[in-house]
Amino acid sequence: MTVKPCRIFGTVLLLCMIGIAPVLADTWENNWAPWVTNTTTTSATINWRQDTIGTESIAYAKTDYYFRTGSFDTTVTTSSTTPYLHAQLTGLEPGTSYTYLVKPSENPGVFSPRAFRTMPNSGPYTFVVISDAQEGSTYSEDQRFHYVADAIAKEPDVLFILSGGDHARFDNFSRWSIFFHNADGMLSNTSIFPAIGNHEYHDIIHGDAPTPATYYHYAFPGPLNYSFDVAGIRYIILNSPDPNEAILSHTDNPTPSLNLTVSQVSWLQSQLDNRLLGIFTLQHNPNWLDGWTTVEPLYAPWDALYQQYGISASFAGHIHAYERYAVNGIPYFIVGNAGGPVSEINATLPSGYQNSSTRRLGYLKVTVNPMNNSATAQEIVVGYAYSDDDNRIPFIFPLPVTDETITFPLKRSLFLESNPKIAATVPEGGTRGLSPFLPAAGLGVILVIGAGAIVLLKKRR
Repeated sequence: MTVKPCRIFGTVLLLCMIGIAPVLADTWENNWAPWVTNTTTTSATINWRQDTIGTESIAYAKTDYYFRTGSFDTTVTTSSTTPYLHAQLTGLEPGTSYTYLVKPSENPGVFSPRAFRTMPNSGPYTFVVISDAQEGSTYSEDQRFHYVADAIAKEPDVLFILSGGDHARFDNFSRWSIFFHNADGMLSNTSIFPAIGNHEYHDIIHGDAPTPATYYHYAFPGPLNYSFDVAGIRYIILNSPDPNEAILSHTDNPTPSLNLTVSQVSWLQSQLDNRLLGIFTLQHNPNWLDGWTTVEPLYAPWDALYQQYGISASFAGHIHAYERYAVNGIPYFIVGNAGGPVSEINATLPSGYQNSSTRRLGYLKVTVNPMNNSATAQEIVVGYAYSDDDNRIPFIFPLPVTDETITFPLKRSLFLESNPKIAATVPEGGTRGLSPFLPAAGLGVILVIGAGAIVLLKKRR
C-alpha cells in the first residue's frame, strides 16, 4: 500500500548515496542490518534480524525517486513470530535501483536506508566473488574480513555478490552477528547469493558431530543447491560439504562425499543443458586445487559435466588463498582469501595450474558482456596478512590493487566458431566437449575412482 512521504535527514541520505548505511552501533549484535537475496528482474527478498517481535514495515521506492523527494512511495508490512525475517518485494522493474528502509514497529529507527538493483535484461554488468570470511583462532573477522568487505562496499556498480561459504567460523549466534556487522556496508547496496561451507556446521564447543548449520539457514533459508539467471547467463550454486561424513567420522567438520556429489548430478545436468549465453558455477570445495595432480576425485562427476557442457568458469573457496587453473580452456578460480587463516600453496600442482598467491586478502571482480561473449576477472587485493593465524592487524594498502586480470569467453563453442584456426587445433574430446550425454561407462569409472579416493579425503583444511 502507499505511505505518506517521510523526510529523511540529510546525513542519512548522504550515507545512502555513498552506499554505506550502518546499523546503530550499540545494537548490531541483536539487530542484523538488512541484506538482499533471491533478486530477479521483478522481485527481491529483504532479510534482517531484529531484537523485537511484532509488525514490521518495509518502505521502498526507486532510488531516483528517493533522491529527488527524500521519501518512499510504497510500503509492505509483515508480522513476525521469530527474530529472523524474510519479506519479498514484487512488481519491481528490471535493471532498476531501489532504496528501502526496514522499520520494526517496536524499534522503528534501528536501521538506515539501504539499496539494491534488480537484475537487468541485458549486460554488461559486474559481480564480486568472495569466500571464507571466517575468523581465525587468535583473531576476529574485525581484523581481516572487515577490510575486504569495506573495499567491496566502495566498488562502484556491483550488481551482486557470490559468496562461497564459511561466513563464520562456528554455527554460533555471536559469530554470525560479527559477520553481518563487518559485512554491513558491503551488503547495504547489493544482493548476495551464498553457498554453504564446512564451517557453517562447526560446533563452537568442538563436539563430535556437526551442527544443523542453524544460523546459515536463519540467514539464507532455502535449498542448498539452486540457480538463477542474469541477462542470459546462468549461475549454479552447489552443495559440497557433506555433514553425514562428519557424523561417520565423529567430528563436527563436514567433508566432501561421493554420495552428495552424485545426488546432485541429475539436477546439475538439467541446469547445464540450456541455450543460455554462459554458465558459472559456485561451490565451497574446489574441483582443482594444489596438492592434487588430477581433478579432486570426489567431484569428478561434476567436473565431467562442466567439461561436457563447456561452462564459462568455476568458482570455489575452502582453500584460504587465491588459485587459478585452466582445464581445456575453462578457468577454475579458488577465491578463499576473504579473511580466514591463510593456506600455504602445496608444491604438488595439477597440470592446469596457472597462478596463485597466499597471505593476500581480497576478492574476485568479474565483468560479463554477453553481447561480446566475454568475461573479465580481476583478482583484487586489499592487503596482506603477516602470518597464518596471528592477531596482528594486516598490512592494508592505501587503495586496493589488481593482482591479475584475465579475459575468457562466456560460451566456448561460440568462441571456437568465431576463431576457426583455434578450433582446428582442438583434439576430439578436448575443449569441444564430450557427447551431449555422459556415457554410463564413463560415469561408472568416475564413481570407482572417487570411491577409491575417499580415504585420501581426510587431508588438510
